[in-house]
Amino acid sequence: MCVQSVCWDAFRVLINPRTPYILADTQERVVAVLAGRPVDSSWDEVVKEANRAMEAAAKKCMFQDEHLNHRRGFFPALATGFSYGGGQKMPGNFHNTPSNAAALDELCQNTAVKRIAGFGCTAYSLYAPNVHRSTCASLRKLCKKHPTLRFNFPNSMFPAATFNFGPGAVCVEHVDCMNDACNWCHIAALGSFDPDHGGHFVLFDFKLVIRFPPGSSILIPSSIVRHANTSIRPGESRMSMTQYCAGGLMRWVETGFRTLGDFYSQDPAGYQSYCSRLKSRIMERVSLFSTLDSLRGDAAAPMVF
Repeated sequence: MCVQSVCWDAFRVLINPRTPYILADTQERVVAVLAGRPVDSSWDEVVKEANRAMEAAAKKCMFQDEHLNHRRGFFPALATGFSYGGGQKMPGNFHNTPSNAAALDELCQNTAVKRIAGFGCTAYSLYAPNVHRSTCASLRKLCKKHPTLRFNFPNSMFPAATFNFGPGAVCVEHVDCMNDACNWCHIAALGSFDPDHGGHFVLFDFKLVIRFPPGSSILIPSSIVRHANTSIRPGESRMSMTQYCAGGLMRWVETGFRTLGDFYSQDPAGYQSYCSRLKSRIMERVSLFSTLDSLRGDAAAPMVF
């Protein structure tokens, strides 16, 4: 496989008005963005504090085997927020042990972690504005129907977050198949490692290996794009936080707040119509992706969450 290396200096990306880097498909649809970091002289301190908060939270958590060995790799990871899928009867908040839940709540309340989460959400609204707007509308309906669902951050519309604790949070090749296919996932690199020698972000379908410094963010449709990290050197540490939206949440709203089984039994004709429109629904969602030409105008439209 021919792979292109992208020497991305995320410390520079948003200082130079020509960047961040947009990834577009052959029809010039914007499908991912290397968002970098804000133009903020205090961001190094934000990253240091987020690292400290992640390390402190890890010491307070108890990890079971499924938290340590999973399809993304072999490192401790915990999720928080809300989701739907994997046998759930309806959308609900993630269930963590009381001690883990307390540690995750404290982590989500950390000012530095909130700033990183907010930056990711803002980047999403700028580079996938129509998808962001559509998802927010669905989530408003969902939370009106199920008011006990709880977001992780007041400044982010992502329903769920996973904290990949160190010291070796290096992902193997995978896709996040439970995530909504048209929604983007926000990935923020943290830790203490030399990005020239490891921790690169690999996008297999794009044939790209991207330098991914700590404190920087990338957004991709993670359920359909294969991705991974390269290893880091001994003595270094890498952590990350991700934000995402489960595809089941969108389907729950589309089917009238019920399972597909209930939809079929309660409204067979409606269920058949829903299934027959699968291709058209996919094309409708794909049409929400901005093109290089439409992005500026799409992003200028009012955002409401």
